[in-house]
Amino acid sequence: MKLSQLGFFCAVVERGTVAAAAAQLHCVPSNVTTRLRELEDQLGVALFNREKNRLLVTPEGRLLYRNAKQLLALADKTRSLFTDDDVRGVLRVGALDVALDNHLPQRLARYRGEAPLVELHIRPEHSLMLERLLMEGELDLILTDGPIVHPLLVSRLAFRERLVRVTPINLTTPTIDDLARLELYVFGHTCHYRRQIDHWLEMSGIEPQVTLEMESYPSIFACIEAGLGFACVPESVVAQVSLTKKKVHAEAVASLDSSDIHFVWRKNQASPLIQSFIDSISSS
Repeated sequence: MKLSQLGFFCAVVERGTVAAAAAQLHCVPSNVTTRLRELEDQLGVALFNREKNRLLVTPEGRLLYRNAKQLLALADKTRSLFTDDDVRGVLRVGALDVALDNHLPQRLARYRGEAPLVELHIRPEHSLMLERLLMEGELDLILTDGPIVHPLLVSRLAFRERLVRVTPINLTTPTIDDLARLELYVFGHTCHYRRQIDHWLEMSGIEPQVTLEMESYPSIFACIEAGLGFACVPESVVAQVSLTKKKVHAEAVASLDSSDIHFVWRKNQASPLIQSFIDSISSS
């Protein structure tokens, strides 16, 4: 079934005769008659009762007319989607929690104001899952640790980030022995920060009393405030909690690697919507 067939059918219903429909459509009557016959053959029903020069719509024809008008209106709407300068599309973005919580909120609000016709979906995930979803085409763009070197991917710096060590307030300059007497709070192994922290512990020779996976920054800070342990968390997280009113101590550790957040997308991505989103989010 073709939209053109439905258009011919609706014209005949509305104009009442094949000749009138042909005049409206700027074609010969035989063309209209042929399209109507094709449509009836495809559907297996009679759409008109034919009486001499009159065409009377059948009950089946009335049902088709109602649905055909909806289809034709939807087709017209679809054709006009990209005829103006408004930015449109369905954009799927994945991001680390630290980016969503600490870097993106105000920027996303601004972008919604700039591109209200973009259907924006945001998905939080860990680094490895974000990369997998991007490669599988489930996401158009991710904000994750980087830069990423891959023949199919492109990355660009989004936000500066680094891990800082957070300890109880009474341990402003902890020794290795001090840290060994404390618990260490970390996220799971799928988290990029966890891999950095494990490498730092190995290089520093620090063996905490116990390592606990606790994927909640409020819970981590509560345990540190109680003097039970320490953690290495993104600096932007510390800035958000304002050092929990000075009940913990935070400091940068030179041997911890940079944890900058990068935009990452597929190299063969043809949509300008992705670049416009990156440019909007990157602007201060």
